[in-house]
Amino acid sequence: MFGTYRFLLAALVALSHFGFTRNGFNPGQWSVICFYMLSGLLMERQFHKLSESGNGTLPFYLDRFLRIYPLFFVVLILAWIGNPLSWGIATANLTLLPLNYSYFTGIPTPIAVSWSLACEAHFYLLVPLLVLCSTKVLRVILCASLCVFVISSCLPNSDFWAYVCLPGILFTFLTGILINRKDYAFIRILWPVMSSLLVLFCLTKFFATGLRTGIHINVAIGYLAAVVTTSFLDKLSPNVKWDKSIGLVSYPLFLCHEPAARFIEHHWGVYNPLKLLFFSILVAVILILTIEVPFDRIRYGCRRQPASSNVPMAKEREKTVKNRDSLAD
Repeated sequence: MFGTYRFLLAALVALSHFGFTRNGFNPGQWSVICFYMLSGLLMERQFHKLSESGNGTLPFYLDRFLRIYPLFFVVLILAWIGNPLSWGIATANLTLLPLNYSYFTGIPTPIAVSWSLACEAHFYLLVPLLVLCSTKVLRVILCASLCVFVISSCLPNSDFWAYVCLPGILFTFLTGILINRKDYAFIRILWPVMSSLLVLFCLTKFFATGLRTGIHINVAIGYLAAVVTTSFLDKLSPNVKWDKSIGLVSYPLFLCHEPAARFIEHHWGVYNPLKLLFFSILVAVILILTIEVPFDRIRYGCRRQPASSNVPMAKEREKTVKNRDSLAD
């Protein structure tokens, strides 16, 4: 059921940008953390799948490029039409990765969530190295990232270190990898640790500590929810066509909801969050049919087919790979 799960997360991100927040609690930020953890789980599977016929590093990078960039490019062009930018700023947006540092560079981002996509792209670059690490090494890296997250509350620009940049949020991706490896013993330790941190962060709101821990509270809530949901769905996750179809809407909805909302607000004066979400979903479906489906055909065509002298076994392996596409794509 990862497809439906991804769609719900994308819808919550959209609704949060449409004003669906309360007293600092932001379900959109929770959803981003859930996306990151799910990405960690699925990207390790994707890398191993593409490595079945040899070295999977280049195929993995090509697969990820074809997965995220064509749609990102099209939505960026559409957002640019509605909000013209200089060529320098447009080029910086096209390169994607620098957008993760727009907190300091001040680069305008016509796509509000592009910084998050840039953070995920940084993670993609590390995947070939991380999947080669032993579980013990991943635990150490996770703990180091978690330490960055905790001490970020005492650092300048704490939001950047606790939520935006990869070093402070890498532990969420790595938790997904550990869930994929069934390292539940360590994850059961992380749960009370993060719960305790959540309590401490909440307590800072009742005392004059001067710490900016609002983002830490939302990250902790999102993390705790993500661990439970991702672990549960990893065991459930039947391969059903309707679930995959719903999941296809998640990425284009994630990208297009804010430019689409700006358009409908400006031209039709619609400000209702549910109406904006409905319109954004319609735009996402159009993007799927015109952009995502054609490039998915190219992407699948670039994947190496497993060779086997035994035809029935080859067909069985091909069927298994297709069944996993609904999860790891």
